[in-house]
Amino acid sequence: GAAFTAVVLGQFANAFACRSTTRPAWSIGRPVNKLLIGAVIIELVMLLGFLFIGPVASLLEHASPSVAGWAVASLSIPAVLGTDAAAKRRRQQRGAPR
Repeated sequence: GAAFTAVVLGQFANAFACRSTTRPAWSIGRPVNKLLIGAVIIELVMLLGFLFIGPVASLLEHASPSVAGWAVASLSIPAVLGTDAAAKRRRQQRGAPR
């Protein structure tokens, strides 16, 4: 469950990181794309369903992450955003086409 949660949260962060090809996610401002916001909400609801709805969790062989599991999984968000920002900065320093 914790590994699956980390992947889903990482994809959540990636969706926001991809809003610009040159600027980090935190410098863009509040998201206004209603489809993106809706997709992320659906993604999080599905994650919770996959982890906490008994028959679904059993079918997928998932278990709810422990508190430590949630903490480690949540680190995927800053990891993805930080890596994306570093790649964008490096690409700008090299003068690569955007």
